[in-house]
Amino acid sequence: MPLRGGVGVARYGVPGIVLGLVISWLGDVGRGPSAFAQPPSATERARMATAGEASGTLAFTSASVGTAQLLYLVDTKARALAVYRVDPANPKGTLKLEAARQYGFDLRLAEFNNQPPEVAAIESMVKPRGATNR
Repeated sequence: MPLRGGVGVARYGVPGIVLGLVISWLGDVGRGPSAFAQPPSATERARMATAGEASGTLAFTSASVGTAQLLYLVDTKARALAVYRVDPANPKGTLKLEAARQYGFDLRLAEFNNQPPEVAAIESMVKPRGATNR
């Protein structure tokens, strides 16, 4: 049956990933500290990087304050990210959008809200005298 109103991956892929992660996470609730995400091993990081390059979407979780857990979705093609809070303590197992942002312009900043030394100071220390920008 042909899909109407959008590409199948865009229409069903991201919501499917989110739903799958939420269901798998809710299935682990009540099993103790192991229910929280552990840092991935080197093999898992390599697999996640490969999968992210292929689809353009990275998803991972981390522990949050209290019983809630954070779900991060990063769309590397659209240069956007979203952060969701999953609260298993709520009887309905709520999923709440905490933040969303397109970060493309952020990456163009030389610096923002940094501690000293500033970028210009470091650049002047390492750049040979008389060198010009390319």
